Amino acid sequence: MKRVPFAIIQAAKRFDAEVVQLVFQHFEGFITSCCLCRYDDEYGRTHFHVDDDLHYQAEIALFRAIDSFQFKEPPDDFMP
Repeated sequence: MKRVPFAIIQAAKRFDAEVVQLVFQHFEGFITSCCLCRYDDEYGRTHFHVDDDLHYQAEIALFRAIDSFQFKEPPDDFMP
């Protein structure tokens, strides 16, 4: 998974609506894959579906993570 650029994180932390949407789009596939539920039908076939409640809770957790993200100063010997 690609990392979210630092500038995007800074803008999302300021709750820029477009940037927050970009962050949500970035993590959409990951969130969806984590919210898949498996079930077998009466013919023995396996099916998957997205648990909407779990997906919603994951989105709330992402929004809270954006809000609680704390920036730290790099160490003195940091070289970009």
